Amino acid sequence: MAPNDFGQLLRDAAQRLGVAAGRAELVVAGCRRWPRLAGDVERAAADAAELLRGLLERPGDPVALWRAGDRWRVAVAAPTGDRAATFTADFVHADDHWRGPAAEAYRATLPPQHEALRETHEIAGAAAGSLHESATALVAFWAAVGTALAGLSAQLAAAVAATATPLTAPAGAAMAVAALSEAIAVVDGLTRALSAALEHARHTQQALLDRLSDPAVFPGGRWPVSAASTLSDASLSDGDASDWSLAR
Repeated sequence: MAPNDFGQLLRDAAQRLGVAAGRAELVVAGCRRWPRLAGDVERAAADAAELLRGLLERPGDPVALWRAGDRWRVAVAAPTGDRAATFTADFVHADDHWRGPAAEAYRATLPPQHEALRETHEIAGAAAGSLHESATALVAFWAAVGTALAGLSAQLAAAVAATATPLTAPAGAAMAVAALSEAIAVVDGLTRALSAALEHARHTQQALLDRLSDPAVFPGGRWPVSAASTLSDASLSDGDASDWSLAR
């Protein structure tokens, strides 16, 4: 997803909104003989403009979301997955070549480390997926809004043509009000769908955050210890002979 792609979607939406607003003004101008009809068109156009300009002021940033997802995938999920695999290998090697209390203490630290790495790998991968899904939902939303605005502009062009003559001007005004009301309803529906998707993503990400504080994997909210006090018996610092040996 290139940054310019989303920027172009927003520029297209803003340009189409401007075209629609201009055509709505032409419809109003063609209905001056019928103040009530002109007022209906003006109010519908103002409602549509307020809704869409408010959205354009805070369009979201799917590019930033996508890049954040990439960081979770590349900088966290990938290396923790690789490291989890090496911990499995380390356990096998330690079991083959090391004996004694210190060896047992070392081996005891490996399963919690492996589980924490595996869990982090899964959480990071899920976080990346959730961020990417949110970015995709935002892009899809603005693409759909742009399509709705293009349709609105086309309908208003027909309304402008109808208001060019007094005989069909009232029908043109009604056509414009219907088109504007339909556009508002479509954008409202798209906004609700986007809000639901982003709320689902929020719940997903909160659940992932909760997993990072699972005491069964991260005791005390911390990474499991990578060493044990009994490992000191692998040296001669305690004044007696070493309590471990290499397997023969």
